[in-house]
Amino acid sequence: MSDEVENLNELDAFGAAFIAMSDKLGRYEETEQECREIATLLSLAPGARVLDAGCGFGRSVGALSRLGYDAVGVDISPAVIGEAERRNPGPSYLVHDLTRPLPAEVERFDAIVNLYSSFGYGVTRADDQLVLDTWHAALKPGGKLVMELSDIERTLHRLGPLGTVVDREDNGVHEHLYVDPETRVLHVTYTAEGRSIEVETRYYTAEELQAMVEQAGFSEVARYGGFDGHPKQPDDRLVLVATA
Repeated sequence: MSDEVENLNELDAFGAAFIAMSDKLGRYEETEQECREIATLLSLAPGARVLDAGCGFGRSVGALSRLGYDAVGVDISPAVIGEAERRNPGPSYLVHDLTRPLPAEVERFDAIVNLYSSFGYGVTRADDQLVLDTWHAALKPGGKLVMELSDIERTLHRLGPLGTVVDREDNGVHEHLYVDPETRVLHVTYTAEGRSIEVETRYYTAEELQAMVEQAGFSEVARYGGFDGHPKQPDDRLVLVATA
């Protein structure tokens, strides 16, 4: 098998520039509270082994480690993992393409968390399905998966019909957003202080995501509007919980 990584985004798209812009947008302010809620939602036992899949600079896996869990972060980008090791030392980190099984020497996990729309980056929908297959294989029997992401319902509610171009600005960051009606890939250009970065994410309906999770072998799928377990409303991000 080729070692070449294929992804909707450039390998280091979610590196330092993206982190800085997301910081300006206030995306990371509730991390500690969110991780406490996740631990409760999943009924994590003390010291449980948890994988943060698509960990970015380690904000969540770092918080989980500080809460006493055996936390491991994995990301496709060496640059991003390097940033995680600097910003959030403590967890173990792994550079890996999750469309492929984890290395055999990596012990299975009690739980996997996939947070803040860190899913939908495969070149095709089939690649996204491979990621779910990898997660299922990486969990112990009865292990839990939690995904937190924007779904099509939220996209329609916030951006309007697919194909609508939206421009908005917050705290000095300009966002140019467009969801392709055919591929349902969200294209976002962030611009701040004369620098622009582009990221792409494939979006799904909640029903499609549940079907894909079940196809990977998960069961007992539940859908919520937050880590506190409240029923999802159109403006809520989708929180999906499933059992391996």
